[in-house]
Amino acid sequence: MPAYNEEEVLPRALAEAVAALDKVADTWELIVVDDGSTDRTAEILAAWAAREPRVRVLTLRPNRGYSKALAHGFAAARYDAVFYTDADAQFDLGEIAALAPHLAHHPMVVGVRVKRRDPWLRLLTSWVFNRLQGIVLGVRVRDVNCAFKLFRRSFFERVDLSSGGFLIDAELFARARRAGLSWVEVEVTHRPRSAGRSTVKAATVAATLRELWALRRNLSQDRISAPPAAPGAADAGWLPRGAAKTARPPTPGVARPPLRKTGSSANDRPQARG
Repeated sequence: MPAYNEEEVLPRALAEAVAALDKVADTWELIVVDDGSTDRTAEILAAWAAREPRVRVLTLRPNRGYSKALAHGFAAARYDAVFYTDADAQFDLGEIAALAPHLAHHPMVVGVRVKRRDPWLRLLTSWVFNRLQGIVLGVRVRDVNCAFKLFRRSFFERVDLSSGGFLIDAELFARARRAGLSWVEVEVTHRPRSAGRSTVKAATVAATLRELWALRRNLSQDRISAPPAAPGAADAGWLPRGAAKTARPPTPGVARPPLRKTGSSANDRPQARG
């Protein structure tokens, strides 16, 4: 969870994350990357970490940008499954449970925002970028920048992330495709931002477009990774019992509606979550 000057909404985001993780996993850690915040973000995180030892705070000084903050968190993750979201509390984190069964068949499971609740200008710029990155990188996804994604940790051993700014989501898809790694899309609920404000501005969009072309050049110079392991192999050991056997592999790139949790037994929970 990257955080930059989110003092207004961060307490809610942390409380919801802890409550959701307690429901979906027996063992977990919440890594929050303070990306050079200048407000009370660091103070709020310190207080949470003092009373909840499963909250880990990583600090970047000065501000390194969204992509670098996320990559820093990915590198620090210790469990077999790695989930990321933003600190703006715009998602129902209980829906992590809808993504988890798909890890038996795909190393990356990505959310698609249903009835996205953002200002019209943000919706327009996202629509344009979604299509432009598809043209430039050749990646066809419905919601490239949705900050609700779940990975096998081994995914990050197969891809090297190098982008800055806000390009990391497009890079995740592009490098996964380059390495022969599959993904599936799952529809998730989206909520309006209740406090704070987005740091995405017009200048940010222009810089991201420049980085998009630079990423295309870098990808053309990279070698394709070795073939991936068979889906559902050793990485699926942490999944709920029966998930790897009963879940049918969905077609990559096809959105699925959120799954509903059918039981609350500890045996139905993942054993580790990063």
